[in-house]
Amino acid sequence: MLNIQIDNPELEAHISQYFGNNTEALANAFSEFLQQYRVAQDVKIAVDQLEQGEGIDLKQVIADTRAKYE
Repeated sequence: MLNIQIDNPELEAHISQYFGNNTEALANAFSEFLQQYRVAQDVKIAVDQLEQGEGIDLKQVIADTRAKYE
C-alpha cells in the first residue's frame, strides 16, 4: 500500500470536499488521472518522434498501444 501525504491545505480541502471519506473513489480518480497522464506523455513522445521524422507504421502503433493499455 502506498500512502501519500498532502502538505497543501487548499488542495487537501478541495479533495476532502469532493471525496469526503470515500477513499475508494479518491483512489479510482487518482488512478484515472495517472492513466491519462501516461497517455498524454506517450502522445507527446509520439509527436516529438514524428517531428524528427521517426514515424512508424500506424498498424504497429495501434497494436503496441492496445497491448500497453489493455
